[in-house]
Amino acid sequence: MDIYHIVIWFFLCSLLGYLLECVVLSAEYKTPVLNRGFGHGPFCIIYGFGALGASILLKPVSDSYVELYLASMIMATLMELFTASVMIHLFGSFWWDYSEKPFNYKGIICLESSLGWGFLGIVYYGFLNGFLHRLVGLVPESLEKGLAMSLLVFYIFDFLCSFRQALREDRDGEEEPVIGRLSIRP
Repeated sequence: MDIYHIVIWFFLCSLLGYLLECVVLSAEYKTPVLNRGFGHGPFCIIYGFGALGASILLKPVSDSYVELYLASMIMATLMELFTASVMIHLFGSFWWDYSEKPFNYKGIICLESSLGWGFLGIVYYGFLNGFLHRLVGLVPESLEKGLAMSLLVFYIFDFLCSFRQALREDRDGEEEPVIGRLSIRP
């Protein structure tokens, strides 16, 4: 497995995370949520990093569903906490809000999502990981480098544009709470 395979796999995991977020939030808010990532493209890269972290850190416990569940729950919850801390530092806010959920910490993490992350870890190791690697393996070797580089360039450009936009909105004093690109009005 080369670096180009890993980059494509990373963005595939990020795309699936984006789709998962859109479906879950559309059901929860009973309105279509069409953009859950930081950028404008269809990637929620925390899922790419989560899959990468799971592949590296959770491999030793992947044979025990109980240990895998607990380790997945802890790892993903810490990732969510870390990501929110970085976003708060950069933008003064973060792109999700668990404050209405029971057993939450400052709206950043909550028991319900943490329990869900544990199940997602089991699904990832039990079904998705091998399938996604086989799927990426179908990309012809002659296209692998170009596709990986295109994904990276697209995401970097998208990230920089979105970062600039978020800083501009922060300076303009936008008061309305925003979750992704879905505005939630009380």
